[in-house]
Amino acid sequence: MTQPTASSPQKAVVIGGAGFLGQRLVACLLGDVPNAPAGWPRFENVHVLDTAPFAPREAPSDSSRVTSSVGDIRKRDDLRRAMAGAHTVFHLASIVDVGLTKNPLIDAVNVEGTRNVVEVAQELGVPFLVYTSSEDVVLDTKGVTNGDESLPYPSVIVHDYVRTKIAGEKIVRAANGQRGLHTCCIRPVHVYGPHDPHAIKITLTEIARGKLPFLMGDGSARFDVVYVDNVVHGHLLAAAKLHDEATRARVGGEAFFVGEGNAPNYFEFIRPYAASRGIAMPKRRMPYGPLSVVARGMELAHRLLRVDVPFHRFHLYILCRDFFFTNEKAERELGTARG
Repeated sequence: MTQPTASSPQKAVVIGGAGFLGQRLVACLLGDVPNAPAGWPRFENVHVLDTAPFAPREAPSDSSRVTSSVGDIRKRDDLRRAMAGAHTVFHLASIVDVGLTKNPLIDAVNVEGTRNVVEVAQELGVPFLVYTSSEDVVLDTKGVTNGDESLPYPSVIVHDYVRTKIAGEKIVRAANGQRGLHTCCIRPVHVYGPHDPHAIKITLTEIARGKLPFLMGDGSARFDVVYVDNVVHGHLLAAAKLHDEATRARVGGEAFFVGEGNAPNYFEFIRPYAASRGIAMPKRRMPYGPLSVVARGMELAHRLLRVDVPFHRFHLYILCRDFFFTNEKAERELGTARG
């Protein structure tokens, strides 16, 4: 077994730092943000590990403070090289795949990869780990209105992605206080911001191409959103609370929803973005009942024809019923404020 490496409070490691959220976290760790809050932890060195090369959209003000490596959390040797000497690890890496075709990478990365991160951190003597979970760990068939962290994991799992994020979060939470490692989990709601490659871009592309001729639901369902920098803020304050012996016991092993108190209807949320691009939003709506039939029909088509489908019950439950949360626990224990 590799001998534990002495930790340095000057080194942070961001696993998955080449992505949308990761790049903003790295920038803030390096202090490249105006009026950075005093409560944020400061690191002299940041190492980025990702399966893609780290190519920041904006060059760091001091590039000598950031190093990077291409690696895979399925390979413990890659993790050992990246995490050696780390004081705090931010684990953001995840496969987000909500299609119906089975993807073996989801389990390999989200579950076994997370287990690797935890066990290598313990092996190397890394004292602190902040894990990026998801609001989806409490997604079920009933909807959530102003939910909080007392919600249990669902008894009916609606998708493999949900199952693997639950499993990853459980691994991280159970590791808190074990073999010198202190952990906590951040559950972002739907993240948006500059360079977001996800839902907003995909939805507007589909509308512009005429592939979404109607809005889903009656317009009353609410959907949580959070600006990317507010999610970074939550991660950094969580790390600071873990570092502090006075607050460590209150946050260690805990999970925190991080949003900004903004839960509009999803299609009303994207409407101004569509307008800015000259994209006309559909005028017609399809209510929940018929949409449920469509979702089940598409799932049947997938099973019979083995074809990918663009819509199924995962999307139905998130977009067409309430799915939003309170940030009270995060604001109380981490000090996060709405941005």
